[in-house]
Amino acid sequence: MTLSSNQLMDEFKLLRRGRGLHAPGLDRVVGPALRELCGISKDDGAEMIRERIRSWVLGKIESFPEDLRTATATSLGLNNEAQQPFLGDRVRWLARGASRDVRTIRRRMDTGLTRLVEAAGRQPVPDHGGERDHTWHVRHFSAVLRMDGPTPVCTERREIVAAKDGIEWIPWSISIPRGPEGRPADLDVRVVHGAVLASTERPSARRFLMGLQLPERLQAGQTHTFSLEVRIPQGQAMRPTYVFWPERRCERFDLVIRFGLERIPEAVWRLSDVFHRDADEGEPGADQLTVNGVGEVAASFTEPRPGRGYGIQWRP
Repeated sequence: MTLSSNQLMDEFKLLRRGRGLHAPGLDRVVGPALRELCGISKDDGAEMIRERIRSWVLGKIESFPEDLRTATATSLGLNNEAQQPFLGDRVRWLARGASRDVRTIRRRMDTGLTRLVEAAGRQPVPDHGGERDHTWHVRHFSAVLRMDGPTPVCTERREIVAAKDGIEWIPWSISIPRGPEGRPADLDVRVVHGAVLASTERPSARRFLMGLQLPERLQAGQTHTFSLEVRIPQGQAMRPTYVFWPERRCERFDLVIRFGLERIPEAVWRLSDVFHRDADEGEPGADQLTVNGVGEVAASFTEPRPGRGYGIQWRP
């Protein structure tokens, strides 16, 4: 399907009415262009649709100038400080805060939506009618995050299973917070074994998208294992969290974090089946974890659901 810019703009304008993304019955409001753009399947309910659109929009506006980023987020109801039930109220709130008139703010909001539509035109759109890619899935994903050295280092190992013949290229992505003073953060990625890093793209200030070339084409039912080392550059801060957001089926996810005996956090807790907003809160949950005698914690998850978050957070 080829997305129509006019149709997508119309759907964004419809979406920002009322409470925006927080409007009840969102599944009855979101049109086919937005569904295609954000990979929304016919089985996704309103809350999943809300999270998919939210994730896509926030990823794109990271690279916007601050005034457009704020205007776009506010128009769609994504600004936590502006949760008024009507778009006009949010426009007036932003106008007062920016010392601008209402017409200027509305133009900024329209410009922000235009930028979103332009961003949609630069990305590949799936041709499977909004359904998730089922050409391969992850049998086992294990990650070991080491926090006891001069900088955080994570080794990620994936065993994948092909569902059709000819799989030779695997997409891999990771999102990280902005660096100090709001600057885009950096990341060092090295393939340990099982693939070649064939392409690297940074669609937003937070998101890294990479293509991994496999050593040979996989046939249906065949498995393959590859591993990566992800390193935060020395001196760059890392948020106290590691959360896996599956984009396709994963049978099992195992996570180990090694803090070391000299850096044991004040609190550590497990996240399971959470939405982005829950993970962003960064507050201790009910599922508390205990650091063991060598300064490590571990968590395992069976069949983590695509679009939900699974992992560990801590308070240093």
